[in-house]
Amino acid sequence: MTRLHLLVMPLLAWCLFFVPVPCNAAGYSAAETQSLLQYARDCLLAQLTGDPLPEAPEFALQEQRPCFVTFFHKKKVFACFGGFAPRQANLAAEIADHIRLALINDDRARNMNEEMAKNAEIQITFPHFPERVRHYREIDPLREGMFVERSDGNGVAFVPGEARTASWAFRQGLLRLGETDHTAVTVYRFRSSFISTQQKQMR
Repeated sequence: MTRLHLLVMPLLAWCLFFVPVPCNAAGYSAAETQSLLQYARDCLLAQLTGDPLPEAPEFALQEQRPCFVTFFHKKKVFACFGGFAPRQANLAAEIADHIRLALINDDRARNMNEEMAKNAEIQITFPHFPERVRHYREIDPLREGMFVERSDGNGVAFVPGEARTASWAFRQGLLRLGETDHTAVTVYRFRSSFISTQQKQMR
């Protein structure tokens, strides 16, 4: 197993707008989609209030799957965290842990409150494994994700639609990594499917 298989990368790059874009179906029914998104919202509220985590949908306890969880308001992201390889025993635990880590690691989440959580739009992205590219300009950020990795294994990921241009995402990746030498990083693209409160499930 390569080092990249073991990475769980936070989405720490600031983002002005979030634009959900068409993608392949994530494989869930309409009822499952709704219950998974509601579970994510309830996990966020539980983290904010100190209440116990909500009961997870049964199907989410039966599969293990990597994901990114993104919360946004009027297309502006205020919390996001995720990874390319699952670290928890099942998807429900993966989602809950990403939300916990978003509140700790994502600076944008510092001003979050219960009202924001109750009204937030939610997207859960299921990434495919990243593929290395020769140049960031090869990536269409509206339809593909970007992962910028430093030589020490640290990296920043942008889910599809999080950046409007590849150059913006690349610059933000360097900034968040504290890297000034653009030749010192490796860039990957990744495709994904997603479910979102703003978009009907695609079949």
